[in-house]
Amino acid sequence: MNKKLDQIYLALGCFVCLFMPLTSYAKALPNIISICMFLILLIAKETSYKNFIKESFIKPLILFLAYIILLSLFNLSTLKDYSEILNIIHLISLIFIFYNIKNKKYLINFFVLGVAISSLITIYKILLLNQNLHSLVLAGAVVEEVFVTQRLYLGLFILISLIFCVDRLFKSNKKTNIIFNLTLIVFFSSLIFIFSSRSSIIIFLVVFLTLLIYKRRFFLKQKVYLATFCFILSVSIIVSWNTLEKRFLYSDDRESKDLISKIVKHEPRFLIWKFSFEIFSENKNYLLGLGNKQTQDLLIGKYSKMENKKRSSWFIEREFNTHNQFLDFALNYGLIGLILFANLFIKLFFSFKKNIFAVSLILTLLIFTSLENALNRQIGIYLFAFLIIISADFIKQEANE
Repeated sequence: MNKKLDQIYLALGCFVCLFMPLTSYAKALPNIISICMFLILLIAKETSYKNFIKESFIKPLILFLAYIILLSLFNLSTLKDYSEILNIIHLISLIFIFYNIKNKKYLINFFVLGVAISSLITIYKILLLNQNLHSLVLAGAVVEEVFVTQRLYLGLFILISLIFCVDRLFKSNKKTNIIFNLTLIVFFSSLIFIFSSRSSIIIFLVVFLTLLIYKRRFFLKQKVYLATFCFILSVSIIVSWNTLEKRFLYSDDRESKDLISKIVKHEPRFLIWKFSFEIFSENKNYLLGLGNKQTQDLLIGKYSKMENKKRSSWFIEREFNTHNQFLDFALNYGLIGLILFANLFIKLFFSFKKNIFAVSLILTLLIFTSLENALNRQIGIYLFAFLIIISADFIKQEANE
């Protein structure tokens, strides 16, 4: 790839990362840009196909793709399951596209910029709605009105940006860079709690504890950083307590006796996972699964039998999937499919174990994939590909230092 074409390719990659957290404004744009990037790769003769195939993280994906294609052909269900097949093809294509970008630090910069823009627009909308942030509960219809990107994903994007900033902080030598990264760390840490994305808060606590364990020597030396960080977190929790109380403790429910009863009553995943395990047990097709279409039809059938008809209609209207990618693949493609998909994360952790920030990104992806069907949505596929490539680049940078 000549220098000019390489610069165009890099610029397009940066725009994909910039608009990833802004998909509400430009949903089709990342796809259009990625198609242009793929065409450039076809034109360029220096594309490293052989090196790409040798990467440890790509082999499990190709094997998984081959398995679901063969299974769908065997079951004569290719037309019914084509969407998930296309999603895995899309994922591999995006990984390949990101892989061929030489300087990946620009991808991180533009991604963080996109997350910051999305967050600032959301804050602006919140302040327009209610100038007293502490008294505003970010729940119900308010969420749809103020969040630029769906809260679930915006919280995840903020968490990933936070990991990037902490990584930069450890690598910074100049005082200005340290101050800039610390400012972003404080900003993003506060937003995770203010926006009150439950999954992001849970993942944040796991990743934060992991970083404390791995980098305990640094934090012992830099006690001021740790103390400041904890203080900011405490203030953020106090400011957003009204929303946190409602989302984690279900404070609006005065009828249920204890927290467990409230979770069972109000958390959709409790019933979704319960029904999913029932389907897996009842159909006894443990090895090869049921296929994507049949799994969804059976879930809808379970929702229709719920005693609370209002809640039943709510589940059916939204056509809730399994909300767990591992469980989804176990139902669709059996234990064989589950093992092949889980093998991807095993390979990733073994390949990236020497770099705590690469591990943090994959850990984030793992937990999020356990709470959401990330590969069923365009935004999830882009994020999946982006995190795998950036994690691999962290390892390469460390090897070159």
